[in-house]
Amino acid sequence: MILGGRSVVASRGFLLSVTRFVMGCAASQENSIATVSSSSNTTTTSTSNNSQKWAISRAPQGSQPINKNLTQVAAIHTSSMDSGSSTVQFPSPRGSLTTAVSSSSSGAQRKMSADSERSLHTRPLTDTAVIHKTQTSTMSTGAGDSPAYQAIERGSLYSLDYRVFIKGPQGIVSPWHDIPLFADKDKSIYNMVVEIPRWTNAKMEMATKEPFSPIKQDEKKGVARFVHNIFPHKGYIWNYGALPQTWEDPNHVVPDTGAKGDNDPIDVIEIGSKVAGRGAVLQVKVLGTLALIDEGETDWKLVAIDVNDENADQLNDISDVEKVYPGLLTATVEWFRNYKIPAGKPANEFAFNGDYKNRDYANKVIGETNEFWKALMKEASPALNTISHVPEAVHQATDEAVTAAVESTPEHGASAALPGDVDKWHFVQG
Repeated sequence: MILGGRSVVASRGFLLSVTRFVMGCAASQENSIATVSSSSNTTTTSTSNNSQKWAISRAPQGSQPINKNLTQVAAIHTSSMDSGSSTVQFPSPRGSLTTAVSSSSSGAQRKMSADSERSLHTRPLTDTAVIHKTQTSTMSTGAGDSPAYQAIERGSLYSLDYRVFIKGPQGIVSPWHDIPLFADKDKSIYNMVVEIPRWTNAKMEMATKEPFSPIKQDEKKGVARFVHNIFPHKGYIWNYGALPQTWEDPNHVVPDTGAKGDNDPIDVIEIGSKVAGRGAVLQVKVLGTLALIDEGETDWKLVAIDVNDENADQLNDISDVEKVYPGLLTATVEWFRNYKIPAGKPANEFAFNGDYKNRDYANKVIGETNEFWKALMKEASPALNTISHVPEAVHQATDEAVTAAVESTPEHGASAALPGDVDKWHFVQG
């Protein structure tokens, strides 16, 4: 019998054992280190190219060390608009952006335990810095290790001043423009920037109108946006983000959908088994795409899998998803159709009657949006911010621009209060 959380087993008149057990839910993210906490629960969580090997210290595959000191690497990694290849320059180090990270613990690696989704809501400061995790790519492309990317938080989570800048080997970069589209072009492996971890509610996106496009919380009428929980889902049901170096041109009518682009990088849902950190850079296989029609605009939703996921080898096209994750594609259509209804909006619509297009079709869509992005980078007066290290870009990044962008945001501080209904469960019929 069970008494007060203890398992008591009796046999032939004597007590054999009393053992306390604690059942927990653990989630871990390979290759990233982060810290996540709330007032009641504490949770700890956390490109490559074929021609350049980076001289930077990285964690070996499968390990998660906490670096006592992180120092700026001076090599400049500039992504090519044509092939995703890279060049290297060596300017003077940006000493003002060198940051030390210390750990108050014994230095052992931290692991993520998800007591509740609310524990994923807040991320405290580390002891001395705003770098909250190290994201290290581990997929080999046959040409050495990939560069490491770090997410740097500024402002207060869940407030409109919150920003996540991305730091690469060369310093602060634009996750939209400077991270290459391809991790391995020959194998059609893409880089994905994670904006929203699975199970969370805060609606985050790259700030396409700001220098270096940091991740920020979306807003509506001056209020931070959160998605509702619609039965049986909790927050976002996948890791959600975007492909760099893509743009859905709002002046282009997509022939197959009859609607213009939505003026953003192309969205990705990563369906693997791990919860990714906000600002993580994953290397993914794209399996297919869904064509959401959002307020009259074409809003592609690519379906992808992290190449390091335990099930990645089983997933190569959209037809494989139902075999490995039965029900997920149907749930995804349901989620996108209904997620705005609790806010008083109508259900979303889809092109192709809500059917998914396969991997080949998705790759063509990506190629087209990459061409739109290349054209955007060459505009002298673009409506969006195109400051970057991309050699062909009209608006080139400088050390002064980096400093100004980061210092225009407040220091990372305590998280803002969450809306009272963020954990409310909504039931939608139809």
